[in-house]
Amino acid sequence: MTTNTNDYMPDTTFTSTTGVDAEIGSYFALDRYFDDTLVLPFSFKDIKIKTNELCVADNINASLFKLHYNFLYLNAQTKIASNDFPKVFRGYIGSTQVSGPNLFGWYTHGDALSTYSNAVSSQLATTNTILSGVVDGVFAQSLGLADYYAGFVATSGRLIGFRSNMDDSQVDIRLNKTTIEDATSLGFTNIKQLGYSSDNKLYVLDAYTVHKFDVDSILTNNPAISAIGRFLIKSLGGRATSLFEKSKFVNPVAITLGKDDDVYVLDHGGNGYKVYDKDLNWRYTNSRKNDFTQLSGGSVVDIAVDRTSDYVYVLVDNGIILEYDENGLLKEKHTLVERLALNEKYRRLTFSRIYDDVLYVITNQSAYKKFKTKLSRSIGAFRMNKPTNRIEHEDLKFIDVMRTEETSFDYVFVGADSTFYTSASKPKGKIFKFNEKMNYMTVAYDTYKSHVYSLSAINIDKEEYVTSWVINKSLHKLLYNHLLFRDNIHSRYLSRFDDQGRSQYMGIRYITDTDPNLFMYQPTLDNFIGLNEPVLAGTINRPLEVMYNLQFDLLNMMRESVTNKFPYPEHVVGTK
Repeated sequence: MTTNTNDYMPDTTFTSTTGVDAEIGSYFALDRYFDDTLVLPFSFKDIKIKTNELCVADNINASLFKLHYNFLYLNAQTKIASNDFPKVFRGYIGSTQVSGPNLFGWYTHGDALSTYSNAVSSQLATTNTILSGVVDGVFAQSLGLADYYAGFVATSGRLIGFRSNMDDSQVDIRLNKTTIEDATSLGFTNIKQLGYSSDNKLYVLDAYTVHKFDVDSILTNNPAISAIGRFLIKSLGGRATSLFEKSKFVNPVAITLGKDDDVYVLDHGGNGYKVYDKDLNWRYTNSRKNDFTQLSGGSVVDIAVDRTSDYVYVLVDNGIILEYDENGLLKEKHTLVERLALNEKYRRLTFSRIYDDVLYVITNQSAYKKFKTKLSRSIGAFRMNKPTNRIEHEDLKFIDVMRTEETSFDYVFVGADSTFYTSASKPKGKIFKFNEKMNYMTVAYDTYKSHVYSLSAINIDKEEYVTSWVINKSLHKLLYNHLLFRDNIHSRYLSRFDDQGRSQYMGIRYITDTDPNLFMYQPTLDNFIGLNEPVLAGTINRPLEVMYNLQFDLLNMMRESVTNKFPYPEHVVGTK
C-alpha cells in the first residue's frame, strides 16, 4: 500500500495503489524514520557503464533502471510516518470514588477528572482497587454486537472480564473470578499473561499451567449462548526440570497465539519456547539456550508471532529482539537503540492488527511504535504527558491491540499501575485506550505522478538502433521526471530532540533560499550526448553522472531540519 498527498493539507497523505505509487510500493516500504541517514540505493559506480561493456540497449537500460530506481527511492523519502502520537486518547478505565475500589468506570478524555491520569489515585490514595497489580489484558469485539467490545484483564490472582461500548462511556464487569472452576475452590496462583484465539477462547498462563477458557458468555448478550458450555475447557502444565518435558514448564513467562491459533509458551527457565495446537496438544519444542543466554545478554520477557509470516519475535528486557523463522531458526538479532530513561526496562511487544509492518513495544515507562522492517529504531514514543493527555507517573505493565473486523484504527490498550500518590504496596491499576493509525506526512505534492514517464517508456527498445539521438530521448524523459519531481517539493520536515534525545516531528515549513534547493537548476549540454560524439562508455557516463548528481541534490532536499541540538547545553555528556 502506498500513499499520495492530500492537497488540502499538504503535509498529510491518503492511500493509493496506482501509477508510480504502485511501482514505489513494489520496491520500498514507507518506513522512513526521523533522523534516518538517507542514501541513494545505487551509487554512480553502480550505475556507470564499464569500459569493457558494449554500448548496447541492454547495458544502457540497466543503467537507466538504476537511475529510475533511485528516482523511486527519492519519491518514497517524501513520506514519513508522523511520531506525533497518540493522536486519539480515549481515556482510561479505573476504580472511582463513586463506584468504589471493587468496581470501575470510564474516565473519558475531556472528563474533568481525567485532566491527568492520577485522578483515580488521588481519590483512593490509601485503598487497593480491583485493578491494583494488573499484569495483562486482551481485548476483542463482542459477538454480534458491533458497538461493544470485551476486555479480559488479570492481576496475579484474579481474572476480570468486562464489556464496554465503543463510545467508551459505559463499562460493566461481567466476570470476576479468583477460582479456576466454580465447582472447586482451586484458585489462580500467579497469573503471568493472557492469550486470545480467533475462535474467542481465552488462554491464561498461571504459574506453571496454561488454562483454556470458554468466554462466550462475556462476549454476548444472547442468553442462548451465554448459558451454554463450561468456563474451563482444559488445563495443561506442571513444574518441569527440563524444557523437553512436553506438557510441563520450567519457568514460563509469556504466552501468545499464532496465525493458526497455535499456542506459543515462552519458557525462560527452559531457555526456549513450546508450541501447542489450539486444543493444547504439543506440536514441537524449540530449544534456544545459547540465544537466550549468551546472545541475548538479558532475560526474555515476552513473545509475539507475526500473523503474516508466522515468524516468532522474542523480547529481552535489555532491548534485544530475537527473530525466528517459521522453522524456529534464528533469522536475525535486533538491538533496540531507544534512548531509555534511568531504570527503564522493556516489557512487552505486540503486532498491529491493521498494518502488516507495524508493531508496538512497551517499557515500564513508555510505549513505542516500530516498523517491522527496521526494528532497531522507532517511529517514535507515545507522547504520554503532552498537555492533551497528561499521563504521568504510571508503571506500564502490558499492551494489546483489540481483535476486531473494524479497520479504521488500531485500538491500543495499555495497562498500568499508578506510582504517584500511593506506596508500591497499594498501586492503582488503570487501562488506557488509544485509537491509533498511521499518519503519513509528506513534503511533496503527488498530482505530478500521473505525468511522469514509466520505466518502459524511458528504456531503449531492443529493436531501436542505438545512436546518440535514441539515448538522448531516454535521458530527456528521465530528466523530465526529476525536474517535475523537483517542482512539486514544497517543504522540509521540522524535528526537534526531546529530553531523551528522540527526534520528534514538529511539522513542515516551506523551502527557503538558505535550504538545499534546486531553484536555479538548468539543464546543460552535459545532460546529453552530442550528435557528433561517438557512442562510447565514457560518452554515455557523462550525462549519467550529471543525472546522478541531480539525484544527490534532490536527496539533500529530503533531509529534515532539526530545530535544536542534543545533548542540551545543561546535559552532562556521558550521563543520563
